[in-house]
Amino acid sequence: MVYDYYKILEIPRNASLDDIKRAYRNKAKMLHPDVNNSPKANEVFIVINEAYQALIDDRKRYLHDIKLNYTDAVKLDIQRKKHYYGSSYGGSHTGFASNRDKNYTKENYKVKTEEDYYNQSPFLYNSFFISGMFVGFLILIVTVKGTIEHYWPPPFGLISLAGIALIRDGWKGFLGKKTIASNLAKLFRK
Repeated sequence: MVYDYYKILEIPRNASLDDIKRAYRNKAKMLHPDVNNSPKANEVFIVINEAYQALIDDRKRYLHDIKLNYTDAVKLDIQRKKHYYGSSYGGSHTGFASNRDKNYTKENYKVKTEEDYYNQSPFLYNSFFISGMFVGFLILIVTVKGTIEHYWPPPFGLISLAGIALIRDGWKGFLGKKTIASNLAKLFRK
């Protein structure tokens, strides 16, 4: 876990050395184990001391700022993904351990199914399959006609199998959902 030492000392990121020293002294007066009787006072004081040591040294402060910028960018990326994928996005790729990562399971991450895509935009979903069938018909007609009229050698006719596969998959996808075409197809099958 990456601590934000600026938040621990309650100072802005562009604080001067004097501001850092002043904030550290104020925190130390309140949270030093000799003054504070809390059972966790020692642990808190260690973190405050660590924050002070990191921010007072230019090299350590620079590295800490890089870590903070990275975690901020990762958090922003997770928020964008949650906005795009919905609240089901786990966001376990932060690069740092967090409580959410420890509780992450596959059940928490909902993968979109074909039904979700269909419910989101039925017209777009069905037009995808219709356009696939159209391309399949074009491939089939062009290759068969070209092979029959000897524009291409006979093995070129095997490309028509790709057209047949596109037509078949498009038809299955189009009839797979609750559409008018699927209802009509069920009537004719009976």
